[in-house]
Amino acid sequence: MSVLLIIIFGLLAYVNLDASGEIVFAWLQALSCLAALFTWGSICLAHIRFRNAWKFHGHTLDEIPFKAVGGVYGSWLGLSLVILVLIAQFFVAIAPPKGGINDAEGFFQTYLALPVVLFFWIDVDSGRREIDWEPIHAERERLAAIPAWRRLLNIIF
Repeated sequence: MSVLLIIIFGLLAYVNLDASGEIVFAWLQALSCLAALFTWGSICLAHIRFRNAWKFHGHTLDEIPFKAVGGVYGSWLGLSLVILVLIAQFFVAIAPPKGGINDAEGFFQTYLALPVVLFFWIDVDSGRREIDWEPIHAERERLAAIPAWRRLLNIIF
């Protein structure tokens, strides 16, 4: 089903053959460009909030089966950089580098992802699974018991 959907949207490339194809492409590009920033910003914020809630409820990091390499500090750095880029892009949407002030069409072509992202809702409850902690703790104990050189080989290979 997803391949069929991608093929259908792939046909949008033929819009560029029309004389007004550049306009359609500009609007599609406006929709997709900032969406990645909003997505990564949301991921970083969700990680920060999750770790705060995890700590608030008295859990330790040993109970988390998968940890981010940079920890919560990496998420703060990522969120800060995303916010910085979004602020810069907002100013570019208002006053483009070529000079002057943008009209409404120019603003939304540059910053269209903002109103679109505001309408999304993320469901974090459906599809969650329970984790069996016994095998995870057993594997951690097994890894802690082997020599450091062997753990290094496990990471590499």
